[in-house]
This record gives sequence, C-alpha cells and structure tokens, in this order.
Amino acid sequence: MKSIANKKIVLIIATGLLFTVASPAQAHAPHLSKSWKIKILALQTPPKMYALTQMKDYGWKRSHYQCLENLWTKESHWNPKANNPHSTAFGIAQMLNETAKDAVTQINNGLRYIERRYDNPCSAWSYWQRHYWY
Repeated sequence: MKSIANKKIVLIIATGLLFTVASPAQAHAPHLSKSWKIKILALQTPPKMYALTQMKDYGWKRSHYQCLENLWTKESHWNPKANNPHSTAFGIAQMLNETAKDAVTQINNGLRYIERRYDNPCSAWSYWQRHYWY
C-alpha cells in the first residue's frame, strides 16, 4: 500500500463531510486556479462520490442522494459510456444528445437537468418509478 505522502489526493468521507488531503506541493500550487484544483479533484473522484459532493450546491439534503443513486443506477449503472440504442441518451444521467464523454461533465449536466425539471432527485426518482424514464 502506498503511503499517503505518495498519493496525489486522498478523499475521506466521514459523517457526510469531505476532507481533502494533498501533498505539500499540491496544497501550495499557486499556478492553478481554484476552479482547476476542483476539476482535478473531481476527475480523481469516483462518480458516485463526486455527485454526492455536488448536491450541496443545489441545496439538496443528503437524504436526496439515495434517490439520485437509485435513479442513475437504473438509468446507466453509473457508467459514463452507457448508450441507449433506442434513443440519443448517453452517459451516467442518460441525457438526450449528451456529447460529454467524462463523468464529471455528465454528472454536472444531469444535476442541472434534475434541478430545472424536477426540483430535486427524489422528485425525479418518483417520476421515473411511474414512467421508467425521467
């Protein structure tokens, strides 16, 4: 097992909080903007964990995560390469005409869609259970 010092970024989830541990060189990387540091962190994070960390930006409760997990498990099994042969739906959120190949962009697009159309993941999941699509 590699030591923490050798790992670029380690994520620990404890009691619903996200803690980031970075090497001293990464923590003091003034040449990278905050948005780039966030993008780098997101790219190293498994999709489910990344989605969970983004939910707070929408004002959703942690309890909404289970609905999101159920929804996207049914849609794509969280596979960023999932392709629906009967429509143009693609990716984790199975967005129509999705062109993004990376999980981070797909998740961001999917969360925005849920907010605009359903208000929160539990409303989207409820709709999916009645119609088998959202």
